[in-house]
Amino acid sequence: MGAGRASRVAVAAVVGTVLLVTVLVTWAASIGPSDVLAGDGPHPHRASVTHSVPPSPSASPTATPTPRHEQQSHAAEVIGGLLTALAAIFAVVVVAGLIAGAMLLARELWQRWVERQRPPPPPPEIAFDVVETPRRVTEAIVRDSAQQRVLLLEGTPRNGIVECWHRFEEQAAGTGVVRDEWETSAEFTLRVLDLVDADSAAVTRLAGLYREARFSDHPLDESHRSAALEALDAIHAQLSRHGSGAPR
Repeated sequence: MGAGRASRVAVAAVVGTVLLVTVLVTWAASIGPSDVLAGDGPHPHRASVTHSVPPSPSASPTATPTPRHEQQSHAAEVIGGLLTALAAIFAVVVVAGLIAGAMLLARELWQRWVERQRPPPPPPEIAFDVVETPRRVTEAIVRDSAQQRVLLLEGTPRNGIVECWHRFEEQAAGTGVVRDEWETSAEFTLRVLDLVDADSAAVTRLAGLYREARFSDHPLDESHRSAALEALDAIHAQLSRHGSGAPR
């Protein structure tokens, strides 16, 4: 059940109950407490007599109230006071119920108004790489392939492999690919090479040689450089076959 429907049901229940009680109190007040309690009660059993007793000539014409009548009068006054108090209490309940219902209704109307004034939410942003981005990265790597081989062949095998790998990152950044905050340098480069659909086996070999050159302490020799150069040439050959077309 929604908030609006719940508030309307609550107000209707309060108003209905108050109206019913008000009718009952009004009926009791209109007929009077004495009528509510009217009646002489059960008549006592009188034994049959054979002779009637004439009234005394000296009896006063004004009857003196009996104790029973006095009790009924006092009870009527008490009931009248109670009915008056109940009427006042239920009047307060009526006012409180109407105020509560009005507040709930006003709150619902305010929320609906605020929702109508609120601008629609923007469409969700979907992270994707457009077709032009892989094409630009592919062309940048192919154009820079000679310089990348020079970096790999210069210096020590360790430094050459590290510089060669970082070159992929520089080429991607130059074409507008943004590195995510949570990505390491190696993760970003792998994402870029996957984006351009490079030879996966060659990328795996070159990435392994980069991690070995970057984080190991044992010396690297020319065999490591040759393996890296073979993987790099395979990557360049794969991208060259793509030409200027977008990767699949």
